[in-house]
Amino acid sequence: MAVAELCIFHLGTGSPSVGEYLKPVIKVIEESGLKYQLCPMGTVVEGSIDEILELVKKCHEAILKAGAKRVVISLRIDDRTDKELTIEGKVKL
Repeated sequence: MAVAELCIFHLGTGSPSVGEYLKPVIKVIEESGLKYQLCPMGTVVEGSIDEILELVKKCHEAILKAGAKRVVISLRIDDRTDKELTIEGKVKL
C-alpha cells in the first residue's frame, strides 16, 4: 500500500477560481473507492501504485472535461515495502 499526495489545478481559463474545475475531480476521487483526505493544498490518497496512477489519469481527464485548457499536476508517492503505510500512520508521532 502506498500513500500519495495529489495536487491538480487548471491554467488558461481566464479565471483564478478553482472550485468549478475541481468539483468533477473530487467526484472522481470519491468514486474511486480509495481512502482519501482532502487538504487545503491537495488530496492525500491511499492505495496501490496502479490504483493511484489510474486515479491521477481519471482526475486529469475530469479537469479537462470541465473546461481547463492547461493542467498542472504535482504527485508525490511514498511506497514502502518493509511495513504498511497509511494516511494516519504518516502523521502519527
